[in-house]
Parts: sequence; structure tokens; C-alpha cells
Amino acid sequence: MTKQCKSNGITISYEEIGSGEPLILLMGLGAPGSKWAPHIAAYEKHFHVYALDNRGAGLSDKPVAYAYTIEDMAKDTVGMMDALGIESAHFNGISMGGAIAQYLAVHYPERVRSVILTNTFPNCCVSFRRSIEILREANGQLDPVTSQRLTQWIIFAQPFQEEHEDFMLESELKDMAYEHPMPSYAFKAQCNAILGFDILKELPKIKAPTLVAAGDKDLFVPAAVSEAMCNAIPGAQLYMAKDGGHVQHWEQLEKYNQVTLDFLLEHRDS
Repeated sequence: MTKQCKSNGITISYEEIGSGEPLILLMGLGAPGSKWAPHIAAYEKHFHVYALDNRGAGLSDKPVAYAYTIEDMAKDTVGMMDALGIESAHFNGISMGGAIAQYLAVHYPERVRSVILTNTFPNCCVSFRRSIEILREANGQLDPVTSQRLTQWIIFAQPFQEEHEDFMLESELKDMAYEHPMPSYAFKAQCNAILGFDILKELPKIKAPTLVAAGDKDLFVPAAVSEAMCNAIPGAQLYMAKDGGHVQHWEQLEKYNQVTLDFLLEHRDS
């Protein structure tokens, strides 16, 4: 069920379903929380799930600004938790959402029970920075189909693209039909949030149980970045999907859901 609350001076939209300990899902660049649907289907049987629309996306407010920050979006999340009376929660963040989750785990440790960092980054390596800059500048310049296909070429692993073009075409049509498209200025503001993020030196402060999930053929965030991030977090576990891209969580849905659910259940209090 889609709901809204006031948080950090703006309105945040979120989907809520399931019962049990709270699990907050944070989506990546340019995407609404509804993109979590294939994973919520597994999680809602065991957890009270909240899937946010980050500022600028979905039905959440879209402040006009040159740049949002990861700190802004982390505070949006904490504000939502405060509004709903959630003292602490499990987290799963994908890509930009994983950056938000890292910030929360470092700066709000008492709010984080466990954290899954999916296809994410602690800062921008050169190839990732250049990719984000390309997507930022192309947004609003390319026609929607070309823009979608550029993004898909970056985020899907090449083996998956060769074997599952039908899946990508179906995803393209669904995204094109979405009723609440993101304004170009908001997409660029999220891009700038990513480009301004660097938490690598603070990762050793993370105390919550952590799972890093990545793909070994991720063109967007190289596997070496995920490995270094995992090594910097005390006790973190690494799941590296073979032949997985930046969206290995969709490419290998059943495996990803099982690995992440097992981790969450292992760290559930009850």
C-alpha cells in the first residue's frame, strides 16, 4: 500500500506491506521504490517492508536544486522512521540506495539492525564517475527510448543482454509507461548526489552485520570496488554473483532473493 509522510521538510512516499521486524528498502538512481516489487514478494512473508521513493523519484517531493546529497536522502529516511515510530530497522540499498544505507550505518548506527549493500559504491572510481556524468548530461538530450537503452547497456551484464533481450524490452516498456516520470532536473540532482559521495574512510565505523552483494561483470561499479568496500567493513560478508551485472538482483532474481533473505533471517531478533 502506498503512503506518504512528512520527513526532513519534504513529503516522502513509500510502499508498506508485510509484518514482522521493519525492513527498509532504498532504490537507486532515477528509480521509484516500486522497482523493489520482485524482492518484496520474498521479503514480505517475514518482514514489515517499507520501500521508499527517494527525493526526486516516484511520488516523493522533487525539490528544485542543482544537487541533492546522500546525507539529504539519509535524513529523509531517518525522518520517515521517526514519523512512523520505527526505532531501528534492517536495510537493503541498491546502488545509490546502498550509498544511503552506508551513510545510515556510519552516522546513525543505533537505527540500523543489519544492512545489505547491493551493487553499490563507497565513492566514485574513474569509470563509474564518467558513466554517471554521461547519464547526467544525456538526460533530457536523448529521446526516451535511446536513453533507456543506454542505461540498460550499462547496467545489464553482457551475457544477460545476449540471452535475454526480451526481458530488457519488456522492462523498457514498463519504465516508459510509468505514470510519474522523473523530471530531468531531479535526475541530475541525484547524479550529483552520487558524484559528491565519499565514505570509504569511514566504513570501518560500521558495526551492523553487513552483506555486500555484487556482480562480477558489473560495468557500472567494478567488482574490485565491491570487494574493497567489503574488506573495509568489519566482519562484512561478500556475495558475488557469477556473470552478474549492476542489476544482478534482477538477472538472477531467485538466487539473489534467497541469499539476501537468508542473511536477513539470520540477523532477525525473533
